[in-house]
Amino acid sequence: MSADPSYTYGTPQLCAWQLVPGVFWIQTTEPQFSRKLEKRDDARRVESTGINHFRRTFEIRGTWRKVRRIIDRYLLSAGDQFSSRILPPARRKLSRVSTQRGDHK
Repeated sequence: MSADPSYTYGTPQLCAWQLVPGVFWIQTTEPQFSRKLEKRDDARRVESTGINHFRRTFEIRGTWRKVRRIIDRYLLSAGDQFSSRILPPARRKLSRVSTQRGDHK
């Protein structure tokens, strides 16, 4: 996916990043995603916070492909409850406007 160590995939409600090659952390701020991750045999909870907010972090071993599929499937199953993945704005082609000056006498 990305060699950038600060690269994350997902939304603010459910996102993942690569800790070391083959090891990913998935973080959620939603209890429904946390319940799903708790049920997975290949995920283990590594952090839980909840004083004034809910946040849980899970570790999963695998590839970017596996992690992206998990996140996409969970977000899709949540329906319209959450905003869709935030994508960078599309590139726009800038059209050049040529202005020709006529000879004015």
